[in-house]
Amino acid sequence: MKKLVAMFALSLSIVGTSYAQNAPQRERSETQDSRYGQEHKERNNKDNFGRDDDRQNKLTAEQRATQRTERLSQQLDLSSKQKKKLQELNLKQARQMESLASRNNSGQWNNNQRREMQQLRSSWEKEFKSIVSKKQYAKYEEDRKQMQAQRANRSNRQGENNTRFRRSANS
Repeated sequence: MKKLVAMFALSLSIVGTSYAQNAPQRERSETQDSRYGQEHKERNNKDNFGRDDDRQNKLTAEQRATQRTERLSQQLDLSSKQKKKLQELNLKQARQMESLASRNNSGQWNNNQRREMQQLRSSWEKEFKSIVSKKQYAKYEEDRKQMQAQRANRSNRQGENNTRFRRSANS
């Protein structure tokens, strides 16, 4: 009788643990979301680059230009006159980038397309510099350099993680 009860208890524990390991993904994500909050849920809905592809692809050139204008306006405390000029500049650039991207059928950029994109960016920089004051442009450059440094640190950390993984896997 003791053996029978022990076997029954053992089989129940095996069934319980196997179900816990194979729980439906939806139930797991709901428990994780409640554990980590809304930020975790939003991050999970995005791809590896932290961008929501559907949202990015659906934005028109006008919407992208407006977003960029608003972000720079808040960042640099632009006047309404500067904001209007910047909106026009951003719209012009967004349309040019859109036409450049539409000519790219392969999904990969060749050297000519890269050069054309760099020219578009440098012409945007020149016009942007003429719109903002020296102080505002200095702040823009400072913020841009900080963002580039953060991006470099992030990619270095990812590279180190991948290197460590490869070493341990090869050992």
